[in-house]
Amino acid sequence: MADASDPVLDALRRALSRAPEFPDAYTASFEALPVTGLQHRLYRLAGLQRGGAGILLRVPRDSHWRLSPRDALEYQAEAFRRLAPSLHAPTLFAVIAPQEGLPFGALAVEEIMGRPPSLPDGLPALAEALAAIHTLRVPAKTAPLIDQSDPFGATLALAREQAAFAAELADGTRRAIDEELAWAEAFAASHKGEAQPRCLVLTDTQPGNFIVEEGGRARAVDLEKALYGSPAIDLAHLTLAPSTGWHPSAPRMLAPASVAAFYRRYLEHVPVGLANALRPWLDPMRRLTWLRTVTIFAKMAALARQGAWTGSDLDPNFRAHVMAHIAASHEPGRVAQVRAEWLDGPGIAAQF
Repeated sequence: MADASDPVLDALRRALSRAPEFPDAYTASFEALPVTGLQHRLYRLAGLQRGGAGILLRVPRDSHWRLSPRDALEYQAEAFRRLAPSLHAPTLFAVIAPQEGLPFGALAVEEIMGRPPSLPDGLPALAEALAAIHTLRVPAKTAPLIDQSDPFGATLALAREQAAFAAELADGTRRAIDEELAWAEAFAASHKGEAQPRCLVLTDTQPGNFIVEEGGRARAVDLEKALYGSPAIDLAHLTLAPSTGWHPSAPRMLAPASVAAFYRRYLEHVPVGLANALRPWLDPMRRLTWLRTVTIFAKMAALARQGAWTGSDLDPNFRAHVMAHIAASHEPGRVAQVRAEWLDGPGIAAQF
């Protein structure tokens, strides 16, 4: 049961009592789930179902894209709508507008029953989920979702901005980030104007953002960062060490053979034309995605040191894990171990 002192509860009850989709809301009870996400709080609407499925209330705490509350809520709602045809995302049941006590509103969505993916055994299901999502039709009108005409350039710009927070990192790590930025700038200049496949992507595919159902289907449950961009980023983010270790139950680093098998499974489940067009971008986007991830970690660590972000409302055990994982991801030895994949090895694409 939720804590009666939770200030969100009364607002949720009032909002649901007025929502036409929930005339039976008065029969439900609310269960606050442990806070393990940076963008949302989750509540289970116990005692109610829709279509045989349980109901979760996703209550945003801010906008990842820095949108107004109404625009941010509509962005998330549209992401749920567009991903639903893949059959690897929750159903959206209702949109609760921003109001007193719910400054960013809320979404009522299907509760996916299952468990976080076990790695590496769960990788085939995750590959098939991404293949289904990435092969959704791209509509003529992509708004309100972000549409990146240059996914490499857009991601590089983000990494460049985040790298400004790396000053306090160990010398070896800071040098590695500078070297990767220099590589990315040179790559962007030499490949300017070259198109890569573009589709609906999740952008935040750390394994903890998926639930594997009893039948083995993996479903993505955090969709608020969806946009039209490079599928290679989703593949990289799901298998690189900084993101695999984000979830407490996942290994910090996957074996190269497991990563290669994941990519192979994905490429076997998308059309041949997409697979062929994507291969030249697998390694560059993987390298850039690592840079994007370790620099956002640098920003989070810097904000934590400054007291601008404390994570005080996170589940204490999860917060401790996150801070330890960020620190581990910045260790020079770990950084060198990850970079060896593209500095010393053949890369991903050479294996197919």
